[in-house]
Parts: sequence; C-alpha cells; structure tokens
Amino acid sequence: MKELELSTKKSLHDPIRIKIDGKTYENNPLVRTLFTELRVLQKNAEKGDDNALYAQIKLLFPIPDSVLDALDIRDISKMLSYATQQIVGTIGGAETEEEKAEKNVSKPEQENSA
Repeated sequence: MKELELSTKKSLHDPIRIKIDGKTYENNPLVRTLFTELRVLQKNAEKGDDNALYAQIKLLFPIPDSVLDALDIRDISKMLSYATQQIVGTIGGAETEEEKAEKNVSKPEQENSA
C-alpha cells in the first residue's frame, strides 16, 4: 500500500531557487505562518505600498537587504511572479521525484494506441 511521506524537519520538495549576481538563494520553509504574513503584505502592496513587495521577497528568500535594495522594482515583481508560479504549480499535485518518474515511464499499450 502506498503512503504519503512528509517531514516537519526537512522539506521533501525541490527548493525554489533565485540567482542574483551569481549567488543562488533557496526559499525559506513554505509554512502556514509565512502565507498568513504574505497575504497581509500582498494586500498592502495592492494599496500601493512598494515596500510590501520587498517584504514579501524577504519572507520567501533569505536575500540580504543590500541586494534587494540594489534591484529594480520590476525585478522584485518578476521574483514574486516566479515564486508564485512555482508554489501554485505544486499545490494539489505535489509529487516526489519518484512519483514524477513513475508518471514519465512510457506504457507500451498507450504507445500502440496512437
């Protein structure tokens, strides 16, 4: 029988990575409290608070302020969009690498039916 294995110690999911000036930053743990804070910041950003955009990135990634302060706000927006796409892409369909490999194995009966 299959079972879903999870861990509160270390994520079983591939990290979300962002590279800035040759240095790669991996996401902070994507836990409920982080999303609660992100929602508040997102509402502030929608009201025109540009600092809320930077604060969202700080919650998601351990990027120093000095690096964020040197980035164009459009880059900050791209980073948020990228992170959101990566997160949303796994919701409801989070798979381990083994499960992904199982899905990608071609099945002879499907190949012949084409």
